[in-house]
Amino acid sequence: MKIAFYDPPVLQTKPLRSAIPFHILLKPVGAGCNLKCDYCYYPQSEQQKAVPMIKAMLEPFIKNYVAAQPAYSKEINFVWQGGEPLLAGLDFYKRAVSLQKHYTPQGVRIINTLQTNATLLTPAWCRFLKQHDFIIGVSLDGPEEVHNRYRHNRKGNVGSYDEVIKGIRLLQQFEIEFNILTVIHDDVADLGREIYLHFVQLGGRYIQFQPLMLEGDALGQGFTLSAENWGKFLNSVYQQWQQHHHLGKVFVMNIEQVYSQYFTQVSTSCVHSERCGTNMMMETKGEIYACDHQADQRHYLGLFNGEKGLSDFVNSSVALPFGQNKSRRKECQQCDVKMVCQGGCPAHVNQSGRNQLCEGYYAFFSNVLKPVRQYARNAQGVQSWRREVLGIR
Repeated sequence: MKIAFYDPPVLQTKPLRSAIPFHILLKPVGAGCNLKCDYCYYPQSEQQKAVPMIKAMLEPFIKNYVAAQPAYSKEINFVWQGGEPLLAGLDFYKRAVSLQKHYTPQGVRIINTLQTNATLLTPAWCRFLKQHDFIIGVSLDGPEEVHNRYRHNRKGNVGSYDEVIKGIRLLQQFEIEFNILTVIHDDVADLGREIYLHFVQLGGRYIQFQPLMLEGDALGQGFTLSAENWGKFLNSVYQQWQQHHHLGKVFVMNIEQVYSQYFTQVSTSCVHSERCGTNMMMETKGEIYACDHQADQRHYLGLFNGEKGLSDFVNSSVALPFGQNKSRRKECQQCDVKMVCQGGCPAHVNQSGRNQLCEGYYAFFSNVLKPVRQYARNAQGVQSWRREVLGIR
């Protein structure tokens, strides 16, 4: 299955450097997907066909995206997502990589990150992904019974677990590292142990748990996630990770983020950064939003068409209140896990102005931080921690 592209007039570009690093999550086929997940935050309309990215936009976007990064940048990350981004076709990504090489200055590394349901992977895809060192995220909900309950084919009558596992086995065959991404909601809150151990059994070394986003199909289907259940799930995973001595062997991003942010005082994700607005999203016609999970009029930044440099979008994005105020909420100021939480994702802030997952984050972060707080939050502290906990001298 492949979505065809169409050609409008060639766009001109106006590359200007941004003062700060930024990412733009790119959706080359929009909401186009070969699966139908019950809680999808970005559903494909049954009445409308997916609108693919304007073909002629790829080159000016890559040229501008590279040129707009700060002068000191040594790495530039392209993030491809959907829908199902593999529907763009192999030729699309071959051209993207070629353009990246053409426009990237010497000494700067390009990193491509692609989030997929893995059902469309083939040996040809894997050879390409391996050759160009793509970082792959695979969406998987857990063991077969759990996964097939929520992630179906387009008709909604057949689970996709077997096809996902075939894709994972191909990634493993071609020695491509992959990250398993799992959406957590109330219905699976008691399955932390089973889900985590299943992923480890599959050979997963990098795992990330994402809280349900209350948008798209999740609203109509009645999906929910309470703060208590979010904390319970994460703590269950943390307990299994500890009991099986997986430190340094299995990397649960939710846990690793705590260690990293505690010692470096810098977040590896926008969710737990002190401010946000530098992780934008671009739709297929060039529509740019300040946040992938807040793609509404309040967070709409404009249309990329070459008239406005990408650095201008960055400036507009970081100035929006949602990113400026995310860690300034009253309840955050006296919180003793603020250092690694920073208020969480603004998309989870409810009408009363409070993050609806607050208590869950607090329970989890408090647990993970307990054995770490004895170490100073500096280079000497992390060296002591690595020596005493990891045995690294």
